[in-house]
Amino acid sequence: MAINLELAGSNAKKQRGGCGCGCSDGAPELELAAIPKVMRSGAVIGGLTSMKPAQQVVLVADHDPSPLLSALNRVAPQTFDVSYLEQGPVAWRVQITRR
Repeated sequence: MAINLELAGSNAKKQRGGCGCGCSDGAPELELAAIPKVMRSGAVIGGLTSMKPAQQVVLVADHDPSPLLSALNRVAPQTFDVSYLEQGPVAWRVQITRR
């Protein structure tokens, strides 16, 4: 199952920019807690692999999403650039850019 990341960005905890995507002139944010846990990995990986080159999204989680990032790398090796923007203790924010 794939998730449309543009729609997911609008479900971020806070609406930010005026365009309605929640991005504030940057990458849309995807709050991982908004996706049911049983569907989370498949939905996020499906959505990320459907992104076009240079598209970005910021994953927001209440824990380190490194297991999800490892799974993404196994499915699509060398396809994404990953950068931690925030590393806890309350929130983790990870920017993912499609190469």
